[in-house]
Amino acid sequence: RHRTRWLLFPPMASPPSPPERTTVLAVSSNKGGVGKTTLATNLAIYIRALREDLPVLVVGLDDQRTIDRMFALRDPEPGDGNLKHAWAERSLARAIQLGQYGVHFVPSPPDVSLLKSRAEDPRTLARILEQTRWPGVVLLDTKSDLEALTLNAYHAADRVLVPVADAASLEEAGKVMRLLGNPGLEPDRARIVFTLVDRRTRDETGEGPLFRRLLRESQARGWPCYKTWLSRSPRVETVSYTHLRAHETKAN
Repeated sequence: RHRTRWLLFPPMASPPSPPERTTVLAVSSNKGGVGKTTLATNLAIYIRALREDLPVLVVGLDDQRTIDRMFALRDPEPGDGNLKHAWAERSLARAIQLGQYGVHFVPSPPDVSLLKSRAEDPRTLARILEQTRWPGVVLLDTKSDLEALTLNAYHAADRVLVPVADAASLEEAGKVMRLLGNPGLEPDRARIVFTLVDRRTRDETGEGPLFRRLLRESQARGWPCYKTWLSRSPRVETVSYTHLRAHETKAN
Protein backbone atom coordinates (compact mmCIF):
# COMPACT_ATOMS: atom_id res chain seq x y z
CA ARG A 1 0.00 0.00 0.00
CA HIS A 2 1.34 3.40 -0.97
CA ARG A 3 1.60 5.50 2.17
CA THR A 4 2.77 9.09 2.37
CA ARG A 5 1.06 10.31 5.52
CA TRP A 6 4.05 12.23 6.84
CA LEU A 7 2.81 13.68 10.10
CA LEU A 8 5.51 16.32 10.44
CA PHE A 9 2.87 19.03 9.99
CA PRO A 10 -0.55 17.91 11.30
CA PRO A 11 -3.66 19.20 9.48
CA MET A 12 -5.16 22.34 10.96
CA ALA A 13 -8.63 23.89 10.74
CA SER A 14 -7.34 27.12 9.19
CA PRO A 15 -4.20 27.85 7.12
CA PRO A 16 -1.33 28.46 9.55
CA SER A 17 1.15 31.29 9.23
CA PRO A 18 4.70 30.45 8.14
CA PRO A 19 7.00 29.74 11.11
CA GLU A 20 9.02 32.58 12.60
CA ARG A 21 12.20 30.51 12.28
CA THR A 22 13.60 28.11 9.72
CA THR A 23 12.87 24.42 10.26
CA VAL A 24 15.70 22.28 8.89
CA LEU A 25 15.36 18.60 7.98
CA ALA A 26 18.41 16.61 6.85
CA VAL A 27 18.19 13.29 5.00
CA SER A 28 21.31 11.22 5.58
CA SER A 29 22.71 7.75 5.05
CA ASN A 30 26.25 6.55 4.48
CA LYS A 31 24.86 3.98 2.02
CA GLY A 32 23.81 4.84 -1.51
CA GLY A 33 20.70 3.53 -3.20
CA VAL A 34 18.41 3.68 -0.16
CA GLY A 35 16.09 6.37 -1.51
CA LYS A 36 17.74 9.39 0.10
CA THR A 37 17.04 11.84 -2.72
CA THR A 38 13.69 10.18 -3.44
CA LEU A 39 12.71 10.82 0.17
CA ALA A 40 13.97 14.42 0.18
CA THR A 41 12.28 15.43 -3.09
CA ASN A 42 8.97 13.65 -2.50
CA LEU A 43 8.80 15.00 1.04
CA ALA A 44 9.42 18.52 -0.26
CA ILE A 45 6.57 18.15 -2.77
CA TYR A 46 4.27 16.63 -0.15
CA ILE A 47 4.92 19.36 2.41
CA ARG A 48 4.34 22.01 -0.24
CA ALA A 49 1.02 20.39 -1.22
CA LEU A 50 0.00 20.04 2.43
CA ARG A 51 0.88 23.63 3.36
CA GLU A 52 0.74 25.85 0.29
CA ASP A 53 1.60 28.91 2.37
CA LEU A 54 4.79 27.28 3.66
CA PRO A 55 7.95 28.01 1.62
CA VAL A 56 9.97 24.83 1.00
CA LEU A 57 13.65 24.91 0.01
CA VAL A 58 15.73 21.88 -1.07
CA VAL A 59 19.54 21.98 -0.87
CA GLY A 60 21.64 19.13 -2.25
CA LEU A 61 25.05 18.77 -0.61
CA ASP A 62 26.59 16.86 -3.51
CA ASP A 63 27.44 17.41 -7.18
CA GLN A 64 25.07 14.86 -8.78
CA ARG A 65 22.64 17.62 -9.93
CA THR A 66 19.67 15.29 -9.40
CA ILE A 67 17.75 17.96 -7.52
CA ASP A 68 18.49 20.50 -10.27
CA ARG A 69 17.08 18.18 -12.94
CA MET A 70 14.12 17.38 -10.74
CA PHE A 71 12.97 20.95 -10.01
CA ALA A 72 14.55 23.32 -12.55
CA LEU A 73 12.08 25.24 -14.71
CA ARG A 74 14.79 26.40 -17.13
CA ASP A 75 18.34 25.64 -18.21
CA PRO A 76 21.18 27.26 -16.25
CA GLU A 77 22.15 30.75 -17.37
CA PRO A 78 25.43 32.66 -17.00
CA GLY A 79 25.45 34.43 -13.68
CA ASP A 80 23.23 31.91 -11.91
CA GLY A 81 24.46 31.21 -8.43
CA ASN A 82 24.89 27.73 -6.97
CA LEU A 83 25.81 26.28 -3.61
CA LYS A 84 29.50 27.14 -4.13
CA HIS A 85 28.69 30.85 -4.47
CA ALA A 86 26.25 30.72 -1.57
CA TRP A 87 28.89 29.13 0.65
CA ALA A 88 31.41 31.84 -0.21
CA GLU A 89 28.84 34.58 0.41
CA ARG A 90 27.60 32.93 3.62
CA SER A 91 23.98 33.19 2.43
CA LEU A 92 21.82 31.10 0.12
CA ALA A 93 19.73 34.10 -0.94
CA ARG A 94 21.33 34.81 -4.34
CA ALA A 95 21.36 31.16 -5.40
CA ILE A 96 17.76 30.21 -4.55
CA GLN A 97 15.53 29.45 -7.54
CA LEU A 98 11.81 28.70 -7.79
CA GLY A 99 11.22 25.22 -9.19
CA GLN A 100 8.55 22.69 -10.08
CA TYR A 101 5.55 22.30 -7.72
CA GLY A 102 6.38 25.65 -6.12
CA VAL A 103 9.42 24.10 -4.41
CA HIS A 104 12.52 26.29 -4.23
CA PHE A 105 16.01 24.83 -4.60
CA VAL A 106 19.67 25.81 -4.63
CA PRO A 107 21.53 24.59 -7.76
CA SER A 108 24.28 22.08 -7.05
CA PRO A 109 27.95 23.03 -7.43
CA PRO A 110 29.96 21.41 -10.25
CA ASP A 111 32.34 19.91 -7.66
CA VAL A 112 31.91 19.58 -3.90
CA SER A 113 35.59 18.94 -3.13
CA LEU A 114 36.26 22.68 -2.71
CA LEU A 115 33.20 23.04 -0.50
CA LYS A 116 34.42 20.22 1.72
CA SER A 117 37.69 22.05 2.26
CA ARG A 118 35.70 25.10 3.37
CA ALA A 119 33.43 23.14 5.66
CA GLU A 120 35.88 22.12 8.36
CA ASP A 121 33.92 24.16 10.88
CA PRO A 122 30.76 22.03 11.32
CA ARG A 123 28.68 25.10 12.24
CA THR A 124 29.26 26.87 8.90
CA LEU A 125 26.03 25.69 7.25
CA ALA A 126 24.01 26.52 10.37
CA ARG A 127 25.32 30.10 10.21
CA ILE A 128 24.59 30.30 6.46
CA LEU A 129 20.98 29.23 7.07
CA GLU A 130 20.66 31.69 9.94
CA GLN A 131 21.89 34.49 7.67
CA THR A 132 19.55 33.38 4.85
CA ARG A 133 16.48 33.60 7.13
CA TRP A 134 14.36 31.22 5.03
CA PRO A 135 10.76 31.60 6.33
CA GLY A 136 9.78 27.95 6.13
CA VAL A 137 11.26 24.47 5.73
CA VAL A 138 14.73 23.61 4.42
CA LEU A 139 15.46 20.03 3.29
CA LEU A 140 19.14 19.04 3.14
CA ASP A 141 19.90 16.07 0.89
CA THR A 142 23.35 14.87 1.96
CA LYS A 143 25.95 12.94 0.02
CA SER A 144 26.39 9.23 0.82
CA ASP A 145 29.25 9.85 3.23
CA LEU A 146 29.89 11.08 6.76
CA GLU A 147 32.37 13.78 5.82
CA ALA A 148 32.51 17.54 6.42
CA LEU A 149 29.38 18.63 4.52
CA THR A 150 27.28 15.89 6.08
CA LEU A 151 28.50 16.88 9.55
CA ASN A 152 27.52 20.47 8.74
CA ALA A 153 24.03 19.21 7.89
CA TYR A 154 23.80 17.44 11.27
CA HIS A 155 24.71 20.61 13.14
CA ALA A 156 22.18 22.65 11.13
CA ALA A 157 19.26 20.21 11.31
CA ASP A 158 16.37 20.19 13.74
CA ARG A 159 15.61 16.64 12.59
CA VAL A 160 17.79 14.07 10.81
CA LEU A 161 15.86 11.52 8.73
CA VAL A 162 17.85 8.31 8.31
CA PRO A 163 16.56 6.11 5.44
CA VAL A 164 16.63 2.35 5.99
CA ALA A 165 15.75 0.06 3.10
CA ASP A 166 17.65 -3.15 3.90
CA ALA A 167 19.98 -4.82 6.40
CA ALA A 168 23.07 -2.99 5.08
CA SER A 169 21.48 0.45 5.43
CA LEU A 170 20.32 -0.53 8.92
CA GLU A 171 23.96 -1.08 9.91
CA GLU A 172 24.98 2.23 8.31
CA ALA A 173 22.24 3.96 10.30
CA GLY A 174 24.16 2.95 13.41
CA LYS A 175 27.10 5.10 12.28
CA VAL A 176 24.81 8.11 11.93
CA MET A 177 23.37 7.52 15.40
CA ARG A 178 26.85 7.27 16.91
CA LEU A 179 27.96 10.50 15.21
CA LEU A 180 24.91 12.30 16.55
CA GLY A 181 26.04 11.30 20.03
CA ASN A 182 29.17 13.46 19.71
CA PRO A 183 29.52 16.75 21.64
CA GLY A 184 27.43 19.55 20.14
CA LEU A 185 24.86 17.19 18.68
CA GLU A 186 21.85 15.36 20.08
CA PRO A 187 21.10 11.74 19.12
CA ASP A 188 17.39 12.27 19.80
CA ARG A 189 17.11 14.55 16.76
CA ALA A 190 17.35 11.48 14.46
CA ARG A 191 14.47 9.33 13.20
CA ILE A 192 14.58 6.16 11.14
CA VAL A 193 12.48 6.34 7.96
CA PHE A 194 11.83 3.07 6.16
CA THR A 195 12.19 3.66 2.42
CA LEU A 196 11.58 1.63 -0.73
CA VAL A 197 9.45 -0.72 1.36
CA ASP A 198 7.85 -3.68 -0.38
CA ARG A 199 5.76 -5.60 2.15
CA ARG A 200 6.10 -8.75 0.01
CA THR A 201 9.89 -8.95 0.45
CA ARG A 202 10.89 -11.67 2.91
CA ASP A 203 13.99 -11.76 5.11
CA GLU A 204 16.77 -14.26 4.43
CA THR A 205 15.09 -16.90 6.61
CA GLY A 206 11.88 -16.63 4.60
CA GLU A 207 9.92 -16.60 7.85
CA GLY A 208 8.55 -13.06 7.70
CA PRO A 209 8.52 -9.72 5.91
CA LEU A 210 11.89 -7.95 5.75
CA PHE A 211 10.20 -4.70 6.79
CA ARG A 212 9.04 -6.20 10.10
CA ARG A 213 12.51 -7.50 10.85
CA LEU A 214 14.09 -4.09 10.18
CA LEU A 215 11.48 -2.46 12.40
CA ARG A 216 12.11 -4.90 15.26
CA GLU A 217 15.87 -4.49 15.07
CA SER A 218 15.63 -0.69 14.99
CA GLN A 219 13.37 -0.68 18.03
CA ALA A 220 15.64 -3.14 19.84
CA ARG A 221 18.52 -0.70 19.39
CA GLY A 222 16.42 2.08 20.86
CA TRP A 223 16.16 4.06 17.63
CA PRO A 224 12.96 6.11 17.21
CA CYS A 225 11.16 5.24 13.96
CA TYR A 226 8.41 6.95 12.02
CA LYS A 227 5.25 4.86 11.91
CA THR A 228 4.79 5.70 8.23
CA TRP A 229 7.11 4.75 5.40
CA LEU A 230 7.90 5.41 1.76
CA SER A 231 6.76 2.47 -0.33
CA ARG A 232 8.52 1.00 -3.31
CA SER A 233 5.84 2.21 -5.63
CA PRO A 234 5.69 3.43 -9.23
CA ARG A 235 3.74 6.45 -7.98
CA VAL A 236 6.67 7.51 -5.80
CA GLU A 237 9.52 6.70 -8.19
CA THR A 238 7.80 8.02 -11.32
CA VAL A 239 7.67 11.57 -9.95
CA SER A 240 11.46 11.82 -10.04
CA TYR A 241 11.88 9.70 -13.18
CA THR A 242 9.36 11.67 -15.26
CA HIS A 243 11.01 15.01 -14.60
CA LEU A 244 14.53 13.66 -15.09
CA ARG A 245 13.52 12.23 -18.48
CA ALA A 246 11.76 15.45 -19.45
CA HIS A 247 14.87 17.45 -18.60
CA GLU A 248 17.12 15.09 -20.58
CA THR A 249 14.80 15.22 -23.60
CA LYS A 250 14.76 19.01 -23.52
CA ALA A 251 18.55 19.10 -23.28
CA ASN A 252 18.94 16.79 -26.28
